[in-house]
Amino acid sequence: MRADLNAGGPRNTSMNFRWGWCLLRRLVIVPTFDGTSWTSVRQTVPATLNRNVITNVRDAAISILAQRPKLNAIRNDYAMISSTNSGSGFLHPVGLVGPAELAALRYRMANRVDFNSPQPGASDVLLSGQGVPPKTYPGGWAPPINTPVDGYPGPLAMTKVEVKYGGNEANAANCPANYPAGTPAAPQGICGHVSFVEMDGQMSMKQAMAYWATSDERYANNALGIIEAWTNTNQQFGLQKENGPLEAGWGVACMAKALEMLRNLPRAQALLPRYVNYVNTVLMPVMETYATTITQGAITNGAQNVYGNWHTTIADAMISFGVLADNKDRYKAGLELARTAIKDYLKWGRGSMATVDGVQRIPGECTETLRDIYHSEFGLGSALQAAEVAFQQGDDLYMVGGHALAAAMELHARIILADKNKEEPPQGFKWYDNGKGLPPAPSGTEYRFDIAKQLWFQFNKTTLQAVPGGELRDGVKYLLGVKFLPTGVRLA
Repeated sequence: MRADLNAGGPRNTSMNFRWGWCLLRRLVIVPTFDGTSWTSVRQTVPATLNRNVITNVRDAAISILAQRPKLNAIRNDYAMISSTNSGSGFLHPVGLVGPAELAALRYRMANRVDFNSPQPGASDVLLSGQGVPPKTYPGGWAPPINTPVDGYPGPLAMTKVEVKYGGNEANAANCPANYPAGTPAAPQGICGHVSFVEMDGQMSMKQAMAYWATSDERYANNALGIIEAWTNTNQQFGLQKENGPLEAGWGVACMAKALEMLRNLPRAQALLPRYVNYVNTVLMPVMETYATTITQGAITNGAQNVYGNWHTTIADAMISFGVLADNKDRYKAGLELARTAIKDYLKWGRGSMATVDGVQRIPGECTETLRDIYHSEFGLGSALQAAEVAFQQGDDLYMVGGHALAAAMELHARIILADKNKEEPPQGFKWYDNGKGLPPAPSGTEYRFDIAKQLWFQFNKTTLQAVPGGELRDGVKYLLGVKFLPTGVRLA
């Protein structure tokens, strides 16, 4: 959370960028805060950082290392591990970070005493899980919070995955034979989601990062073993018209980044073409159908506020996979989806969307903020991850929608911390408080949230229909589902 966006903060009216011929200026709207109250101000920021600017800044930073003998090892390691594909033009390896950051990480890990950096401590947390709150399911089971070099119960590859809405597996017979049992046991009813996303997806990414932090190839082999198992085993992935596209996006976003970070290893080089074929054949069609055919069909039929966390997740997967596969068309499709989704998802609080149905919206709100913060974090986390991968390739997604991502992260961080600290939320919001924050619903009804209309409405519990004219128009924005996402694909 940025203290400089508090009232009286040093940048709550302007930022002191070093302007030059390569940077164009523009004004963007950001929220600044004074306790719970807020106001919109305009800040001068770079309009867009184009590929030349991004590349030149990175090259200049790396060249400066040569002037500092102690840090020249980073420059040498960068030269050794980085490459650029002549066909696609993509820099490798690029996960959530690029070769420069990976070289710096290895140097800092090898020089813990001489180099004052938080990364050694963060690496210790990655390996041990110490201090990471578990994501505990009913019954007490939770995915691993550590990154074990030995003893991980996966891979949990499945021949067929059929995930319904809510993460439920359509057929229990699909569950892998080695699905975590015992006491407590992993929830059987969501075995596809748990196996592909919560366990193997996130673990492949963590193991790949552990390899770079430790240089221990056992971690790399753990990650590659997970990806190889799904490549060799999975033949069908769905459900297309339910949760299949989202689950596929989560898993690919993790595994593609993990394999990309390990692409210089011989085992990864042998696996890469097989994994690319697997994704193109089994997983990508599920995501692409949702992102194009289903989404455009909904818009054509008049649906409102369509873009959400599914689209940013799939964009992240497409961008990451496009880099891995050196597939420029797939990468560009992911970029375009990301731009469209971010612009629409974060349109609130600006221009005609500043006041909607008499409710004042804050810059930084997303379409799902009033649905629940939990799903908003899905959407923002994936958008942020897509932006990081794209930035390494010279494409700036942070500027989309008037630099809306920065405002969104700031606002949602303040909401989450206010909830954690038992404080009041930002002005205009009210805690849902398990439904007690809402006015009482008329007898026989309950309030539900309509994401298309961005309104709570009365739902008749007998007829199972919306009550005509039953929208709640009290001008209050209720907040629910406020929680951290410590595990899974939310690694940014």
